[in-house]
Amino acid sequence: MESDQREHISTVINYFWGEGTTSPESVNQGMAAIAYEALEEAQSCSAAMDFVPRPISGRSGGKYVIKQVAKIGKRIASGDTQIYETCRQRVAVNFRNKMELAKQGL
Repeated sequence: MESDQREHISTVINYFWGEGTTSPESVNQGMAAIAYEALEEAQSCSAAMDFVPRPISGRSGGKYVIKQVAKIGKRIASGDTQIYETCRQRVAVNFRNKMELAKQGL
C-alpha cells in the first residue's frame, strides 16, 4: 500500500471511529477492507435517509406532504452523496469489533 493511500484510509477510519484510532503507518489491508465495508453501509443508509420526510412541528397537511416529497425528489436528483451523521454513528457501532480485530491483524 502506498503512503498516500494509507493516509487517506487512516482519515476514513478516524472519521468513523474517532481521531487517533489509527495512523497512516499502522493501516493494514484488513483495516482498509473494514473501512470499505463501513463506507458502503453508510452510503446505503444515507441513500435510504433521503427517502425519509423531515419532521414537522404540528399537524402534517397536504402542503407539507407535497413539500416533503418534492424535497426528497430534489435530493435524489442532485445525487447528494453526503453521509448522514446518524448513519455514521450506527456504522461505527456496527463495525467497531471488526475494526478492532483488523487493527490486531486478525
